[in-house]
Amino acid sequence: MKVAFIHDWFTIPAGAEKVATEVIDLIQPHGVFALFNFMDFKSLHKITQGRGVKTSFLQQIPQARQHYRHLAPFYPRAIANIDVSKFDILISSSWMAAKGISKAPHQIHVSYCHTPMRFAWDMEETYLTKYGLNSGIKKFFAKAMIKRLKKWDARTAKDVDFFIANSNFVAKRIQRAYGRKSTVIYPPVDTKRFALKEHKEDYYFTAARLVDYKNIELIIQAFSKLPKHRLVIAGTGPMEGYLKKMAPPNVTFAGWVHDDELVKLMQNAKAFVNASIEDFGIAGLEAQSCGTPVIALGKGGYLETVIENHTGMFFKREHPEVLVDTILRFERHSFDPYDIRRNAKRFDKEVFRERFLNFFLDKCFDDAKIMA
Repeated sequence: MKVAFIHDWFTIPAGAEKVATEVIDLIQPHGVFALFNFMDFKSLHKITQGRGVKTSFLQQIPQARQHYRHLAPFYPRAIANIDVSKFDILISSSWMAAKGISKAPHQIHVSYCHTPMRFAWDMEETYLTKYGLNSGIKKFFAKAMIKRLKKWDARTAKDVDFFIANSNFVAKRIQRAYGRKSTVIYPPVDTKRFALKEHKEDYYFTAARLVDYKNIELIIQAFSKLPKHRLVIAGTGPMEGYLKKMAPPNVTFAGWVHDDELVKLMQNAKAFVNASIEDFGIAGLEAQSCGTPVIALGKGGYLETVIENHTGMFFKREHPEVLVDTILRFERHSFDPYDIRRNAKRFDKEVFRERFLNFFLDKCFDDAKIMA
């Protein structure tokens, strides 16, 4: 049986790409597809094991690399035009459009859903504000476009045979958005690479794409009120210039760091800080794998991966003063790095591989017999 793997796009190696890496290695698909591919050769080769990626017609649009997110109105047509008719099983890795791949009656489609479209189901006003579409005629057309994409997203969910959610938090979103049940299989954490380090240095750490919904601004505002506490930020993105201008001297930007450097920063940090509502939050578990506790907003996927006062602490409200109070409370508390790592081991990539493979064999091959 021939298997196709469909990813939304390949731009930078982030959390979804860690899932893609393990699925491709585990299933060995016969073809890999995506709307776009702008990733460097070395990173892509590691993910696809040299298969390359067949992309949609949107790849050829001038300046698509810089503006691919603005092409969202064309995603439905682009993903539908990708030809996967020669394959028996379709595995999509989707947070945007991949699950909308065209499916024939004889094919089986498994969708690993990182989240239903955020801007359509949960964060419409945030995205309208971000792109300056929150007033006048621009808002009217933008909301009409989002409404159309939302209908398309719900309609194409009916063609998915089996949904996998990356957390219970996302499983509830899938139920709410699509009216579909899903099986939760948590993303893989490379606990071998993110090895334990018992002794920590005197800095806090966060790593994320520097975009608005990651809420890095809030973290910087909190540390501006804690001038004796050092914060290191890893990552790049469109908000980088703005965030650097507002950052006080005790905040350092490390830029985009390679894997080995990221591990070192995680291992040595006093704590990993997160202020966004994450679908799962793999970075927080990579930190815990290093024995590093987590300070996180008490919403979303982090509620499933951080144990309060045992592997980290939550702050309950998105406000700098609340985060400041939590950091000060954190410093009066002691954490056992070995206990923290044991928690992370529950999410090890071998656990992911076993659960995904069992699901794949059980659902796809049993259904294939029925269809035959």
